[in-house]
Amino acid sequence: MTLVSTNERGIIYKIARYALHDGPGIRTTVFLKGCPLRCLWCCSPESQSGEPELAKREELCLTCSVCTGEPETCPGGALERIGREVTAQALLKEVERDRPFWRRSGGGVTLSGGEPLFQPQFVKEFLQRCRERHIHTAIESSLFCKRELLEELMDLVDYFQFDLKAMDREQHLRLTGLDNRVILDNAATLLRSAKSLLTRIPLVPGCNDGEPNLRKLGAFLERHRPGAFLEILPYHRMGVGRYEELGRAYPLPDTLPPTKEEMERALKILREYPIRVINEGGR
Repeated sequence: MTLVSTNERGIIYKIARYALHDGPGIRTTVFLKGCPLRCLWCCSPESQSGEPELAKREELCLTCSVCTGEPETCPGGALERIGREVTAQALLKEVERDRPFWRRSGGGVTLSGGEPLFQPQFVKEFLQRCRERHIHTAIESSLFCKRELLEELMDLVDYFQFDLKAMDREQHLRLTGLDNRVILDNAATLLRSAKSLLTRIPLVPGCNDGEPNLRKLGAFLERHRPGAFLEILPYHRMGVGRYEELGRAYPLPDTLPPTKEEMERALKILREYPIRVINEGGR
């Protein structure tokens, strides 16, 4: 597949180096801004908007009278600008400094978010440039995208990680703001392909941890790829402070992480299906 390089520009908000859980080997993970979903448990609300934005840490605010709303002039360091524009070419140059770590570990670059497919042209050009440089590529995605885009990416992405948050359409709509028809169609396409991949479920008590949802998930994977890997990600509350910094209310204020017993129950149900179920971190 050949794409015309147009030096597309994208908005990213973080680059994580030496990442170990975003695909094979040691990886450099680029987090892109923008996501069409609004998952109630989202731990990175700064990723949702596709535009740069400001966060404010109230504990650092000096309540001075000279505030300009610009991080560069904030004397207390309370303001943070989240998101910066970058070209595909410049991003490649920035991440390629990590090539020695990729080479020794079998790693590469992972695009995450937010939803990286929210910026399709930028992502396609960046991945094409990675392909030309023989860099192993991975994507972490909700798979909420047009089928045509997924088919294009299958030629450019070596490894896919995607979440199946809820199998029932109405439940998915309540939990994320969107129904899951496109997501399930794309997931089935990937699962039936020969692509290397990992399916994941964020296990959120009271949201998607019910037995009917888990059994539908197990049956779906069995139908489309027996032996598929499924990772269970226990819900956590590490993003609560980020909502406060953005001046937003956290959607699940009373939800706690799953207990050991709740995790074991989910594992037991899913391991009844001919799939390879792992806990977070590969256990």
